[in-house]
Amino acid sequence: MNDNVLQLNSDFLRRMQGLLDTNDFNAYLSALNEPPKKIARINPLKPVNPEIIRAELGGFPEIPPLGKPGLCALHAAGAYYVQEPAAAAVSKLIIPHLPKGGNVLDMCAAPGGKVTAAATARPDCNFVANEVVFSRAKILLSNVERMGLRNCTVTSQRPDDIAKSCNGLFDAIIADVPCSGEGMIRKTLFNTGDLSEQSVAACAARAQKILDECDKCLKAGGIMLFSTCTFNRDENEEQVTRFISEYGYVPVMPAEFPEFARHGFDLPEAVRFFPQDGGGEGHFAVLLRKPDSFNAQTQVSIKKRKNGISDGDKRKNSAANKKILGALNAASKITTEVFIANNIIMSGEGCELLADNYPFLGLPALRRGMRIADFFGERAVFHHHFATAANAELLLDSPEYNFDSAEISAYLRGTEFACDCADGYRILKVCGITLGFIKASGGTAKNHYPKGLRI
Repeated sequence: MNDNVLQLNSDFLRRMQGLLDTNDFNAYLSALNEPPKKIARINPLKPVNPEIIRAELGGFPEIPPLGKPGLCALHAAGAYYVQEPAAAAVSKLIIPHLPKGGNVLDMCAAPGGKVTAAATARPDCNFVANEVVFSRAKILLSNVERMGLRNCTVTSQRPDDIAKSCNGLFDAIIADVPCSGEGMIRKTLFNTGDLSEQSVAACAARAQKILDECDKCLKAGGIMLFSTCTFNRDENEEQVTRFISEYGYVPVMPAEFPEFARHGFDLPEAVRFFPQDGGGEGHFAVLLRKPDSFNAQTQVSIKKRKNGISDGDKRKNSAANKKILGALNAASKITTEVFIANNIIMSGEGCELLADNYPFLGLPALRRGMRIADFFGERAVFHHHFATAANAELLLDSPEYNFDSAEISAYLRGTEFACDCADGYRILKVCGITLGFIKASGGTAKNHYPKGLRI
């Protein structure tokens, strides 16, 4: 046995021995010495032949140990999202239960695995991806952009503030709550941190508060996905038992029970993953249906918009409208897609495209829908999000290259390259999907890939 295993927290080892029989416990310890697994989850909004992804990564869906997706063009273009297998399986559980056009909240969304899985699968729904830690919210926003989402509002709010603004607004909620992280020991190379009994109790108490706020946000009859990446019962089954007792929620059996998963302890509807079963790291998840007897009034106001402006006097509206119309005129030279002006709002020094009947204007946000452009005076500069979320089939004179081409390599480094297309702003494609902006001039593509993303 690897000596690292012997360094595990003694409280944690006692808890695991209480959960597993002797043979299972020994199998668990042996599994800790095996390398963690990563898989590539395909983005249905940006379809690429899986064999092309396999060629780029050296394997698919499982990524080989030496694979470096962060350096890959198709990853940069949002063709896939990298997750460990158990997390990817949990991410799918709520998707069959989302109503058409429903409002969905991911209360603890960073870095974005679960919300991007649901939002890419269900572009008809309106999502809020919240992360209270602002630095992590920025990572979440970057992944929302990369995956080309138009239907996701990114926020950085406390759960109780979300609940005050969104009482009874959501048809479904993802509550992947912060936890003691027992299931991630192999992934973090035994950097276990504090796995003491006191830490577990503190995590359980924090999760309880978050779930109570989630309950306020969920409509009667709505569905909640509760999940953790830890093993102990205090943060898992006992948390669910309390929630059922206090609020009357009903556990729901998954439409398709995941491969390599076990049923919960005394809770057959729950899903448990252990690394010794071969399905990835440690996870717990359960679907819970809220009783129909609950009655709450939605408190988020849907402010009226006129010509894409949510508020302000006529003079301000006129100036904002002029900027928006200027951005749309410039966009018409890049794509044949028609954007409805009434669905575009000013946001800071830029504009963003919202869905019809957008329901979250009362909620402070880092991003609403797709950001089209930033304004510098009267001049519109297209935002990277516009490129990643553009409809590839409607682009005008869009240059396209293979993932391993010299042109794509130069683009990801932030350098210019030779490009035979019409002058002006163009959206570059890799293997048929959108990657980012260039500005073509005299046979040269000037690089507009964001500096923070360059390789």
